[in-house]
Amino acid sequence: MAINMKKINFILFTMIYFAASIVLMGNPYRPLAPALIYARYILILLGFSLLILIYFRKSRLTILRFSSFLSIYIFIIWILFSLFVALSEIIHHTFPFQGLFFLLIVPFIYFTVMPFMTKLSGPIVYQSLFAANFLYILISYLTVPVDFLPYTGLAANPNGFGQIAAIAVINGFFILIKMAKKRKLAKILLITSIFLSLVSVILSSSRTSFIVVGIITLILTVHFIVSRRNFKPFLIIIIVGLISWFSPIKEMFLHGMIEKFSSTYNEGNLFSGRTGIWKVVAQDSSLFGNGEDYFQKFFEGAHNSIVYILGVYGIIPAILLTAFLLFLIILAFLHTIRSKRDKLAVFPFVIIVTFTLFSMTEAMFGLIGTGISVAFYHIVGLLLFNREVNIETKTVAIETKSP
Repeated sequence: MAINMKKINFILFTMIYFAASIVLMGNPYRPLAPALIYARYILILLGFSLLILIYFRKSRLTILRFSSFLSIYIFIIWILFSLFVALSEIIHHTFPFQGLFFLLIVPFIYFTVMPFMTKLSGPIVYQSLFAANFLYILISYLTVPVDFLPYTGLAANPNGFGQIAAIAVINGFFILIKMAKKRKLAKILLITSIFLSLVSVILSSSRTSFIVVGIITLILTVHFIVSRRNFKPFLIIIIVGLISWFSPIKEMFLHGMIEKFSSTYNEGNLFSGRTGIWKVVAQDSSLFGNGEDYFQKFFEGAHNSIVYILGVYGIIPAILLTAFLLFLIILAFLHTIRSKRDKLAVFPFVIIVTFTLFSMTEAMFGLIGTGISVAFYHIVGLLLFNREVNIETKTVAIETKSP
């Protein structure tokens, strides 16, 4: 009997992405309930344990090779970043949990195990990401009424719900691309789900999420027109835009998103006070940071991954992380150009850009992170190590059969 690795990985990845995003249900002013914290870590540990078990049973003596010289440099930057984070923690007399997580767990589980499992089952990251995030959207509307805007759903704040909805929109589009033409009913249901996710972005009034969806839509449109001579995405966007404009969504958009942009702009506070925090962090910056408790003195958090690393761990880790993200975007872009035959060649670039954009307004690097954080690391592993050699069999077995 053949083991369907695609279904197994879909379930495991969906569970991990969903569990990781439980963190969005809490914040410093509304901490997560202990039951949710336990459930989050139990599900994540269960998912990781099963992936590692399958990995050791199937990988045998597989050696992963770097995809290019650029990927080697990116990996070295990550290792240096991890070491300096650990050194900063030691200097501030704390056990280097975060540094060791970056140094050991990320390269093993995220860069190695999860990409290897993906190669056994095919590219299902976008399917699992969509399923995990859309499940949050459904549960939100079933349990939390839309009594006032901005809508938060299950999340602790509108930005968290907007992030979930934006990721569902983006990944739903990739499912639509790969879906067979004959599955008309499935396409209708999927388009409805994507539309509901887009409405959720608008209801959240999350400017970052709306901008991310807009930028990714532009990237996908340009990609399909230039590289594949496919105008369908562009036509779909126009049709959806016209339908939305002549529907109640228009009023939600004008009174929610646009009003928020307008009011913050008129107040000279387009970044909602975050620039003030960023200036203070820059003034307080030091070579090895100010320790993990640094941001407790602020009413709001860092709202930026680079700023968070700068404030907590120091100048050198912040510079290394910036270089890591920039070179990673270049690597993902080169992958898109070189893989012209693959319809999903642009997917890694989209995920890297999505995560980076969210990182500019939220602190995304931490222990585990949200679902998009896990997917980001996962995609990084696929980009860094897209070649492999199996010493024993020279190939990777996709299925195992029992007699």
